Amino acid sequence: MEIRKILVPLDASIYTDGATETAIRIAKAHGASVTGVAVLDSPEIRSSIIPAVGPYYPMMVDAVQEKIEHADQILRDTLIRFSNTCEKAGIEHEETEYEGIPAQKLLESSIFHDLIVLGLETSFHFETRGGRGDTLDKLIDHTATPVLAVPPTGAPIPSKVIIAFDGSFGASRAMRDFIPFAASFDPEITLVSAELPAKKSDFLLSSAVSLLESHGFSKVNWNASEMTAEETFTPAFTADADLIVAGIHSRRPIRDMFTGSFTATLIRDHQKPLFLSH
Repeated sequence: MEIRKILVPLDASIYTDGATETAIRIAKAHGASVTGVAVLDSPEIRSSIIPAVGPYYPMMVDAVQEKIEHADQILRDTLIRFSNTCEKAGIEHEETEYEGIPAQKLLESSIFHDLIVLGLETSFHFETRGGRGDTLDKLIDHTATPVLAVPPTGAPIPSKVIIAFDGSFGASRAMRDFIPFAASFDPEITLVSAELPAKKSDFLLSSAVSLLESHGFSKVNWNASEMTAEETFTPAFTADADLIVAGIHSRRPIRDMFTGSFTATLIRDHQKPLFLSH
């Protein structure tokens, strides 16, 4: 998988600037183009205002239109800022604004890109909701395109990477998608397993090391933990890492260590750049 087209979902949060800067760094390393996509969440804006009847109906229509126009202006400003940032960096770019359900429109766009870069938190419903949005969760659940989720400060070119690896399909796919992404960087990589029999973890991790070394990675080691994933992957354990690679939707969703609540914990508690694939 070569990185040639990068999708950056744009919202009104502070995470957008970090995602944009990160996408630019990756685009420069891979000779890729960057697409900024904003989605005007008009369906939710309309549904958020209780329909009125009688003499109040025109007032409600005006209130809906005012909210839509306000949100549209914010997104247009965001698209302009994205365009200017890419232009200044000398990166090939394009911008698009859609109207509809954000997760749905972004999933449709992701089909035609090699990588999605967005914030660990999203705010596509900024006109109707407070707090963290659910767009990242929905993208992770459904997209076939790898996702790089970053904190508001963005992500540097990775020099120290942790790959969560249990031999499952999701973890294997994440590692294989990571290889072309990181081939230009030659980071220090630590493969980590948790809660697996020693013989199995030794076989899986040594084989994964061999695969990575065959692709030219020169600094690869591994760590087999007998503890649970949650006990192994503490914020202290990941403190020095620039990036954590993890798979999702593997074949045993209840027991596999790198799915479901584990991924949610990484997003919520670590605030580290995450490379996610399934």
